[in-house]
Amino acid sequence: MRQARRQRLAQRREARALHWSRAGRHAWAIHLANEAVALRRPIAEQHPAAMARALAVRAVCLHVRGRTAEAARDVDECLAYLLGQVDDVAGTADVASLLGQAGHTDEAMALVERLLADAETLPRPRPPAPLLVYGELLLRRGRAEDARAALREAYAAAEGSGLRLRASGLLFEALAAAGRLDELEEHAFRDLWLFAVNAWGNVPGRLRYIHLLELLARQDLVSDRLPPMAMAIAKQYRKLLRQQRRRWILVAARAVLTGRLRGLPERPRAAGPLDAGRAAVLAHLARAEADIERCRESGDARALSEAWGALARARWQAGGQRSAALEAQRTALAATRRWAEEDPDKARPALVRHLRRFAEFAGTVGLHSDAQLARAEAEQLDGVGG
Repeated sequence: MRQARRQRLAQRREARALHWSRAGRHAWAIHLANEAVALRRPIAEQHPAAMARALAVRAVCLHVRGRTAEAARDVDECLAYLLGQVDDVAGTADVASLLGQAGHTDEAMALVERLLADAETLPRPRPPAPLLVYGELLLRRGRAEDARAALREAYAAAEGSGLRLRASGLLFEALAAAGRLDELEEHAFRDLWLFAVNAWGNVPGRLRYIHLLELLARQDLVSDRLPPMAMAIAKQYRKLLRQQRRRWILVAARAVLTGRLRGLPERPRAAGPLDAGRAAVLAHLARAEADIERCRESGDARALSEAWGALARARWQAGGQRSAALEAQRTALAATRRWAEEDPDKARPALVRHLRRFAEFAGTVGLHSDAQLARAEAEQLDGVGG
């Protein structure tokens, strides 16, 4: 078998192995990963990086199945193939990402740090692939601020490449984990539509888009620049179900024609918030109103600031309550000012956030002077804090 054909066959088996592993079909995944390793072995000396990737793919499939001892052996052999000079930086970074998925984050981190150290001798910008994996590993270790910095650099360096969408998705998660809500809103306004486009006719892309919408919903982001999250999520789950059913019909037709009905999966059924998102919005509003009553009794300015802010966002999301939302946001701002009198340093970020949200709400309903004053105060406070 010619080397080029062998390489193509191995690549296809690796991709399918990872696909079936994510789908929970572990026996199929491991079988395909074994075939990929077998195809790579005769040419491993000529293509050590490719052999390392095949072993890393199999380690992921074994690790997910719980066969950790076998996965560890594959990881050791994989690293042995990468001991020499690394020529394929992007491919080696991909191997590091796979090692992280296989539970070997220390080895993955050491490998990607080695790639970044080698890149220090090159002119800037640094290559995006190792930066992206470095950010991914930092995020997995809970170092959200460090991950944010690495992913921002990867995102900028990946402009015009296929890595940019992946860097953008990880940046959503890093900004949310770091509590950088203003940056998260800006990033969502800039890039969320890319994930919406990528979801067309693409089930994994649709799942990724839903994941990001749910991440934004958990942060209670409310902005006229972003869709109402509960309703958007419900709509995307409906679209996902239609996509899955169309795919199932094609798979079923092929199974009937070939007579291979044994491996036919069950017909997809509704999952997730397929009911109208309106009910979820109203439930959120009811919880926010109940929280106000509880916080009033305590007299805690910080708790009241957060509770009134949550009520303002819930009213804004509910629709038809924009004046009431603006008043709630005004009350949140007053509570935050009282908190700032008690603890200026800790209250400043919340005060900046409430001022910007008040400016956004006021500008939308036509109170442009109030919006301008609030925005100017927020910029001044942000400059003092920085």
